[in-house]
Amino acid sequence: MPRPSHLILDRHVAREFILSFIVSFLFFFVIFFINQILLLVQQVALRNVDVPTIIRLVVCAIPQFLQYVVPFATLSSSSMVLGDLASANELMALRSSGIALSKVYRVLVVLSILLSVLTFYICDYLMPLSSRLYQQMLSDVMRELPTFELRENATNTVGGIVMRNGATSGGSVEDIVLLTKDGSPHVTLSSPYGSVSLIDPVNYIYELDLREAELMLSEDDIGRSVLSSAQSALMYLDFSQQLPSMVDTSPGNLSSAELWPLMQSRKMMRDELVSSFHAQREDVKFDMGQAIRDAASLEDLEGLRSAIEDGNASLAAIGEDEPVQFYYQYYSAEFNKKFALSLACLCLTVVTLPLSLVKIRYGRLVGFGLSLLIAVAYWYLLFASQLRIFDFSFNAGFLMYLPDAVMFVIGLGLLWWKRRRVG
Repeated sequence: MPRPSHLILDRHVAREFILSFIVSFLFFFVIFFINQILLLVQQVALRNVDVPTIIRLVVCAIPQFLQYVVPFATLSSSSMVLGDLASANELMALRSSGIALSKVYRVLVVLSILLSVLTFYICDYLMPLSSRLYQQMLSDVMRELPTFELRENATNTVGGIVMRNGATSGGSVEDIVLLTKDGSPHVTLSSPYGSVSLIDPVNYIYELDLREAELMLSEDDIGRSVLSSAQSALMYLDFSQQLPSMVDTSPGNLSSAELWPLMQSRKMMRDELVSSFHAQREDVKFDMGQAIRDAASLEDLEGLRSAIEDGNASLAAIGEDEPVQFYYQYYSAEFNKKFALSLACLCLTVVTLPLSLVKIRYGRLVGFGLSLLIAVAYWYLLFASQLRIFDFSFNAGFLMYLPDAVMFVIGLGLLWWKRRRVG
């Protein structure tokens, strides 16, 4: 007798999952869009950048948060489907007909695996590509914009420099007052009129050509200051330090193929540090043991005590924890995070499976609300794991998988517990 295919059931569950996924995806997309994209473009949106450029920047920045949207949408859609099927007694009807719930689970697991592949594609290909495009576009836009917007009676702040000006006409400016907020000594420069021009658009260097300038250098103690004046003065403002945040590529925006050699090279450095650490501790312990063996009479006790105290002080200075190689931990965490976020689609689906054994009203709504709580818990675990990657000397990649493991174990544990109680 041929085995039943359950195609109708598979299609029904898949259709409900896809519809719920679309709704959940839009919900999380809007949340991340509002909280991240608008913050990313406000620095150019407020400076009269044309709308098409802003739209291109937004499109390039979207993959930066899609890596979180897809797993959370998978979680919500799975919980909504199971909650709805349970509240409508469809799952009970399936069990009464002799159809195991594993048939429903199978569809959800297969779909979550496909979404895991999609998430990895986003993390490993779309995100690095879009990040480079976004950073290049933003760098080009910022270079085309004046660092100081020469508006009448305006105050502009860039980095640690504040400039106040009066009337303007082209590059000519009146009543210029410029001061530095950081560093020592503090610089205060004033001039009744002058001009501002961008002389190096690549490195963001401006030239101030001032007339009848007055310059004051002062320490934190206002009593210690120097005042000078000149008929004309040239001052150069270097804003190149403002560019790295826009054009540098962080490890989080590299592909796994690019991160792997970087991680391995840092691992060699880390292994050398660890070997040196243990060698130093062994040398100190050897010297202490040698001092103990050399104590052949009571007259040597004072020297022995001193040797032991010095040895303990040396061990304390070396420390008991293996040294941490900063970049190895950083690269390792970012490398494994791509895989961990991809696996999150499957692990977050597993944690929703116990809903199939719970009788609840308004199952879709309750399932969505529960998914929000689980998403917050997963986000917190992931954030906490990232904060701890420099606290341990072992491979930080293991911490990236910790949230997945917690969700997977909780899901299987609750499912096993509920099945024992129900059946």
